[in-house]
Amino acid sequence: MLPAHHLRHVLALGEHRHYARAAEALHITQPALTRSIQALEALLDARLFDRGRGAVVPTAIGRLLLDYARDVDLGARDLRRAVALAQGAQLGRLVVGAGPFAGAALAGPVVGRLCRAHPGLHIEVVIAPWQELPQRLRAREIDLMLADLSEAAAMDDLALTRLPPHAAVLVARAGHPLAVQPPAAAAHWRTYPWAGPRMPASAARRLARHLPAAGDASAPPGIVCDSHAVLQDVLLASDAVAPVCAFMVADALRSGRLVVLPTPPLGDYGRFGVARLAARSTGAAEEAFVRLLKTVDAELRAEEAALLTPAPALKSSPPPRRRSPRSAPAGRPAS
Repeated sequence: MLPAHHLRHVLALGEHRHYARAAEALHITQPALTRSIQALEALLDARLFDRGRGAVVPTAIGRLLLDYARDVDLGARDLRRAVALAQGAQLGRLVVGAGPFAGAALAGPVVGRLCRAHPGLHIEVVIAPWQELPQRLRAREIDLMLADLSEAAAMDDLALTRLPPHAAVLVARAGHPLAVQPPAAAAHWRTYPWAGPRMPASAARRLARHLPAAGDASAPPGIVCDSHAVLQDVLLASDAVAPVCAFMVADALRSGRLVVLPTPPLGDYGRFGVARLAARSTGAAEEAFVRLLKTVDAELRAEEAALLTPAPALKSSPPPRRRSPRSAPAGRPAS
């Protein structure tokens, strides 16, 4: 068992790759950090870092020690957290990682309600590519991951809370040629730019099976945009079309700025939900977030159903029956 302060010093030097900056981050002097690393090298009888030009580079044994130090540090943090939860302590902090497209659209209302219910809770929302979020969970940079779980399902170290699927719809600006006159041939759909985010490969293949003339499922859309707000502006200013969930563009659909194009059913858009580290204890703030997420998601699905249900046609009253003029008596003109 190596001394904890030595491991902290190794981690800092491995992160900053510079003695002065690492010492500043540790709030110690540079000579003190140098002596600590030298003492650890003497203890292990191995060189841990090589000094290069302008940088400090870990040796092969140094890299092994860095991996060990990270595991020890994460384990110590998890232990302190588990003890606090067992004692009933309120941690007062929740960090949620959300994907930039669907995750970001779902996270906002949930965080708002959580803040209203628990005003003393410190909440951080980290918007990052969904590909990075599992590693951020493992590094304890975030507590929860809110995103498409298509790829996370194969990760054994994650515990998943799945949401019911949302249907995909194809949308475009009001007055778009495809909205005014749907094409007779599916190939005509590809005459207009397609827009969308980077999706997990399995989700893209699933959606492509239903899209008219979608082409190669592995090919990215012509306009790649990971922000649903920016994507909406792109659609309003162009003839691009995009597969989305209706809740992501609900305001634009209600106002009539965007319209749902007449296509066959497109199936599920994604497999959204929350992931956390399976081996890590769950806190009250995390449980409250998941409960509110389920409530908000159910409301959004109800809103989608209302947006996508055609309004009943108003029955028009029959025109008033015209009375034919009565025949005038003989010898008198009709009035």
